[in-house]
Amino acid sequence: MRESVIYQDILQEGLKEGFEQGIEQGIEQGIEQKAQEIAIKMINKGIDVETIVEITGLTIEQVEQLQTQASNNQSQ
Repeated sequence: MRESVIYQDILQEGLKEGFEQGIEQGIEQGIEQKAQEIAIKMINKGIDVETIVEITGLTIEQVEQLQTQASNNQSQ
């Protein structure tokens, strides 16, 4: 069965789709990470949460969590 042309075609198509999905997920994670880095810099500059949310596209909850992490790091 593994030698069949149909099997090989299906396998190649599956590998291609998996590779494309992996790239998309990697890009999304990179964008999310960069938005968080920018948000942390903005938090450290004292910019309000609503502005950070608007500029970065992060949720209020995400920004508040980053604020908590930033304040915990400063107190250590």
